[in-house]
Amino acid sequence: MARLLAALALLCAVPGVARADAEALDSLEAVHEACETARDAGRARLFEIEVESGWRFGAVRDGRLIVDTGRNFRAADGHVSLLVPREERLGFEVADGGEALRGADARMRVGFFLAFDDRHRQPCLVRNRFAVTIVRTDVAYLELVDASGQRLARTETDRLAAWQDDAEALAIAGEGPRGAVGAARFGDGTAPPDSWQSALAEADTRARIAQCHAEGIQRGAAPDGQVVVRLNVETRTGRIRRADVALSSVGDDDEAECIARSVAATASLPPGPASWTAPVVDLSVPVRVVSD
Repeated sequence: MARLLAALALLCAVPGVARADAEALDSLEAVHEACETARDAGRARLFEIEVESGWRFGAVRDGRLIVDTGRNFRAADGHVSLLVPREERLGFEVADGGEALRGADARMRVGFFLAFDDRHRQPCLVRNRFAVTIVRTDVAYLELVDASGQRLARTETDRLAAWQDDAEALAIAGEGPRGAVGAARFGDGTAPPDSWQSALAEADTRARIAQCHAEGIQRGAAPDGQVVVRLNVETRTGRIRRADVALSSVGDDDEAECIARSVAATASLPPGPASWTAPVVDLSVPVRVVSD
């Protein structure tokens, strides 16, 4: 047991996880209510449900223990089936080949949105308690907990970063097309060093983002929106190796790519702490753009 706990302690190279406020769904009735309100206007709602046994791990890829999404997750005594797209690769960062998590007696919680990615999509197929309700999930995070509820591991998606940093949470001063960098997060939900966040949010970056947005609006882009940029960073040097568009709601691919380049144009992030063991890390950086 001591070895297992020690191995689990090494799963995340960066300490401290910021937990988002999620609405717990602990019954079939609660799931049905969530489905009925999924199309309400306004900010998307974040839900959490504990899934039943039967889920399983897949292989370890790029240092992440992948969760098998080839079968639906079951919940609410088998009355709810959570559908996760197979192409969505969800996994936990591991430092031991995944053996510690595979050997742990863990339960899994799923944080998700309904119709976050596509408001026109039917989020649920609601059925009575004698049949199975199908829920199409936009996964925000997965979390493994032990029998006492203690968290063993957590992984977050770019959807959660976008939700946490939406227009209500990020006020951008000024007039005309403009933008700002929100709170960056690693894949397990932890925050980067303050020096990294400060470098990403510097004035030059905001100016480049504003220019990207102004040009995008001229092409017909949405006046308000968000782009989540995923950075691949060398921890030893702080060098940004690659910048990709993870999510975009601006409706203009050229603008989204321009914003990604603007974020990556940060001269260099400071080197990561010596305690970090991973040679590279992925960092999700939400960028909000607005226009008056």
